[in-house]
Amino acid sequence: MVDSSFYKKKGPFTLKQISEKIECNLIGDENKIISDLASMDEANDQQICFLTSKYKNFYKISKAGAFIISEDIQLIKDKNSLISKNPHFDMAIVASLFYPESEYPKFYFFESDILKHNKSSKICPNVLIHKSAKIGMNCEIGNNSVIGPGVVIGDNCLIGDNVSIYFSIIGDNAKIYQGVRLGSEGFGFIMKGNSFKKIPQLGRVVIGNHVEVGSNTTIDRGSIGDTIVGNYTMIDNIVHLGHNVKIGERCIIAAMTGISGSTSIGNNVIIGGQVGISGHLSIGNNVKIAAKTGVMKNIDDNSVIAGYPSEKISDWHRNTVILKKMRKK
Repeated sequence: MVDSSFYKKKGPFTLKQISEKIECNLIGDENKIISDLASMDEANDQQICFLTSKYKNFYKISKAGAFIISEDIQLIKDKNSLISKNPHFDMAIVASLFYPESEYPKFYFFESDILKHNKSSKICPNVLIHKSAKIGMNCEIGNNSVIGPGVVIGDNCLIGDNVSIYFSIIGDNAKIYQGVRLGSEGFGFIMKGNSFKKIPQLGRVVIGNHVEVGSNTTIDRGSIGDTIVGNYTMIDNIVHLGHNVKIGERCIIAAMTGISGSTSIGNNVIIGGQVGISGHLSIGNNVKIAAKTGVMKNIDDNSVIAGYPSEKISDWHRNTVILKKMRKK
């Protein structure tokens, strides 16, 4: 569900109106009212989602009121379906239809938009806080930081200098250090021929309690759904989390790590420096990833991995020894 605190919605629209907008053939009830869009696993009867062959199993079980589906998916009776040559592209158009202001957010504050007083926290005089933001008790906010519309910051939080926070919900006792960017634009676009369509980023960043985010780290907000960082997780400097990444509780992520969009990481995971993780992966609980590892496949619980591409760390050490012996011959 898209958070109305951050995004203004148009509609609702009938399926006929939506099908005409994206020029797709509609199979089903053209008068069906659609009030919003959602991800496949969260959609309800009043929402629309998109499906490609990669996620065709969701077609049977999703509760969505309508689907934008690729031509190679076999139709299911009683499912309202819009047949598309490029479902991802057409879903981006539908997202812009419901949320026309979301493609390129506005960052300008009018003088009347700025919060003037907050006696419950220590805030430097040159901080800009939108009046619709909510700041908890006993917070400290450093020089030149910007807190955007609708942002919620819990109690006892420390926000460093030159931090920008948009489209974000932050729990209690969080520490956000200098230069952090929360809620930034996800790298979302879809190609069609020689042009591309920007995919509106309609999600949030949700930071749990007792989380620390190191200097110059960037966490993109979700596309549809949220980017989530669980309680007690520690993130080092210069780390990037792509849109819709989900990090569990009590994780440690060292500097210069990049985690691509829609990857899910379990609890108690330790990630070394300069690790690269591909998108749409699932990494289990209690996993340890050595520095400079390249992760390109799902990782089971309790694994210890290293290398590029990643493998069990024992195999990686064994292969390293074998290569050294081969070079000596």
